[in-house]
Amino acid sequence: MPGSSIAIVLNGVDLNVQVGAHAWEKFPEHPSRLRVDLTLSFDYRAYHEIHGGYVDYDPLRAFLKGLEHKPHVAKLETLARQILDACFAMTPAERIRLSLSKRDIFPEIDGVGLVLDVAREDFSP
Repeated sequence: MPGSSIAIVLNGVDLNVQVGAHAWEKFPEHPSRLRVDLTLSFDYRAYHEIHGGYVDYDPLRAFLKGLEHKPHVAKLETLARQILDACFAMTPAERIRLSLSKRDIFPEIDGVGLVLDVAREDFSP
């Protein structure tokens, strides 16, 4: 993204979701603890001149919380794609950085997951 930018962040969103390929991750009574960090970036000038200096993040929060009631997803990558799709559909963000971290995979590691940094022009739902 050339020039100046501004970002909206939702950091440390803690969810309990049905995600994972291991047999022990597929029990509905034992959802996985997932930490989500989300940064939505906008061109600074467009954010103020086109979007009025405001983008409502409440719908994104509601979407993320709604993931706790969705059916099991085998891959974290699939869940990440669903989140990216929602972010690009709900906001005019030009770029999204998404970090997903499963908290209880290994006792000696705080979290295991992935980080995506995706420009709108590179994303296709």
